[in-house]
Formats: sequence, structure tokens, C-alpha cells
Amino acid sequence: MKRITCVILIMCTILLLMSCNSNNLPPEVPQNGQSEPETPLASDEPNENETEYAEAPEIPNKADNWKIAIVTNEITGSEEEFRSAEALVRKWGEGRIVHRVWPMQFAQEGEMMISIMQEIAADPEIRAVIINQAVVNTNAAVDALLAMRDDIFIVYASAAEDPSEVAMSADLILNLNEPMRGEAIAMQALAMGAENIVHISFPRHMGVLRFALRRDNMRIAAEREGINFVEIFAPDPMGDGGVPATQLYINQEIPRQVEMLGQNTVFFGTNCVMMVPMISQVMETGAMFIEPCCLSPYHGYPTVMRLEAFIPTGEVDDCGEEIMRMVTLHDLIDLTRVAVAEAGMTGRIAIVPIPPSMLWTAMGTLYAMRWINGEVDKYTIDLDALAEIGREIVLEEMGEDAGVILEMLSIDGHVYPNFLLTLIESVIL
Repeated sequence: MKRITCVILIMCTILLLMSCNSNNLPPEVPQNGQSEPETPLASDEPNENETEYAEAPEIPNKADNWKIAIVTNEITGSEEEFRSAEALVRKWGEGRIVHRVWPMQFAQEGEMMISIMQEIAADPEIRAVIINQAVVNTNAAVDALLAMRDDIFIVYASAAEDPSEVAMSADLILNLNEPMRGEAIAMQALAMGAENIVHISFPRHMGVLRFALRRDNMRIAAEREGINFVEIFAPDPMGDGGVPATQLYINQEIPRQVEMLGQNTVFFGTNCVMMVPMISQVMETGAMFIEPCCLSPYHGYPTVMRLEAFIPTGEVDDCGEEIMRMVTLHDLIDLTRVAVAEAGMTGRIAIVPIPPSMLWTAMGTLYAMRWINGEVDKYTIDLDALAEIGREIVLEEMGEDAGVILEMLSIDGHVYPNFLLTLIESVIL
């Protein structure tokens, strides 16, 4: 009973914190103030099969005593970001990378966040700070740092506060480009030979601007390329029927749509609870699937394909249960590719090679190293250099080439040159 209670508590926490709301404009913030994570990442325990991030640039030589601080949420709230920071600590060592965490209830603990930033500023060896996620109250905390130091390169990832404000405090901001995702999905569908795209959501999600823009761009690009676009609505998982009603609809509707439209139909859903039944029905009917709502190879694929996505760490949690770790991205994608091939679905399933939140930590860190070394300017972001860093990271993790596309945020005609919307190209398995 103790074990069951512990597992239920952990799973409930994860489900409450997960969201499909990615970040192109300031994200929706839940009541506790936290911008929401995607899916779990690999653990902190190294093993002989574990892949590293991209080949690192030469150690910055302008100052032998440099450090970079990475600030993430607690592991229970944002495991992806937390683990990506730990991976960089392993790569560069604790003498180079300092990992700090925001307080769990950060929305109510702004003073604690200020104290963390002041402690970072007090270390003269720290030359850059990577903040992932840049949650509510981050700007006030960073302003306290800037009051003490003006020689630190500051990177925000998944910024939750007003763009006009964060663009003044951070030197580089990395968020997800949801509107561009719509066109990218349509173009990937074209490359896979799709004849139809079925977009499944519900009115509450379509009331969110970035989701509506993603759908609109998907429709425009699909119709431009001669792909039939179909929009249907499932029961809202927060409605009367809850999650079971949504999942039952997906299980019943996808076979019906395939029967009407044919197998060359791509399905896209906007909510996490749709992903497992959606991928399952795509595999069962021989249809097509490009990417889940939350961009991660850990989201849905391992469950449906019964992959060995977890291995024991040899450690136990507070409940006395053995802690499991997720396999590396490279290994997981290889396992997924094999499962797809064995199911006779090669060329009909695509996958994003790395979660954006994991990529942002590494991109920000490696770009900051170039700044420390005097290779890039603090006031003009080198988009080519940053995109190349992203591509190298993906190549190292994936073993294949997938581009990272960057676009400056523009709101009502005002362009923010240091606020970059990112998109990672999916790879057809």
C-alpha cells in the first residue's frame, strides 16, 4: 500500500504539471504561476552508452576562472530542464557549471528568487546565467542581479513574463514557435506523401491564440500544397466526461476517419491525454503521425510501442522504491525506429529528435561560452552561430541531421531581436 500511494502521488504531480502549452508568445501560467513542462528526460546517472551534448567548443580562454550558472525548477516540476542542466554539469564539471534551482512555490517566493540571483552575482567567476524555465518573478530576480553586476550574459528559456520586459533584462530569450509548427507539420506531411491532415482539439484550446495560429497556419500550408485539411472536435478532458471521454473519442474516431479518408492521413491532437490512443490507432490503422502536442520523443511513443524506456539507477526514493531513469535520446529514437519498422510503418511515423526545453539549456550554455571567449557580441545575437550550435546538439544526440530554425519575435509590428522563437525539424522514421 505504501508503494501504491507513493506512485499515485508522483503520477498525480506529473499529470498536474504537464501541459501542451508551448511557448511562442508568453505562455499560459497555471494558478501556481509555473509555466508547464513537457515530458521527463534522462537521468543524472552516467553510463557507458550515454550520449553527450554536441562537441563542445574550446574552453573559453579569456578567463581561466569562468563559471556558468544554470537555474532550473525543481525536478518534480520540470524534470526535462533539471536533467539537461545535470547533463551539462557532468560534461563540464562542477568547477565550470553551477546548478541552482528555483523554490517550488516560486510564484509566492519572489524574495527567495532574488536571493538566489544575488548569491550568483556575488560569485565573481560566474560570467553567464542560463534560466530554464524563466518563470514568473524571474525578471525581478534578474533585475536584482543586474543591480550588482553588468558583466553577466543572461539567457532565458521558456519565458513566462511580458516579452517587452524580459527583452530588457535578458540578453537572449529562447521560446517555442507554435505558429510556425503548423506550417512545419503540413510540410512534413507533404514529404511523407500525406493526402489529408486531421486536426483534433476542443473549443477551450482553440481559444488560446498560439494554438489557433498553429491550426490556421497548418490549414493554410496544407491547402496551398493540395492536402485536404479536416478539423474535428473531441470532448474536452476537463469537461463532464473527463479524460476517459476524450480517449474513447480518439479510439473510435481515428478508425472512422481512416475508413473515410484513407491511410495517407496525418493525425494531430492538441492535448496530452490524446497522444497514447492517437499513436495506438495510427499504428493499428496504418495512418500517419508526425509529432505529439508536446515536442518530445518520450511523449507517447514508448508507451504505445512498449519500449524499454526506463532502466534502474540503483537508488531508492523517499518511499523506498527503486528510482528508474529514462534511456538516452539516441537510444530511445533507435528503439522507436526499430519498433516502427517491425510494425511495417517505416516512412509513416516522424519524431522530434530532442525536447526543446532540453535543447535550450545546451544552446544557451554553449552560446554563452562563445560570448565569454569573445566570439560573439552581447548586444547583437548571431543567429547563424546559434542555429549551428542547435544543429550540432541535435546531431550529437540524434546521430542524424535535423535543423533548428530561429525567428525573431514580432508583436504588433515591434520586433524583439533577442527574443527568438525556435523550431526543431522532425525526422521521418
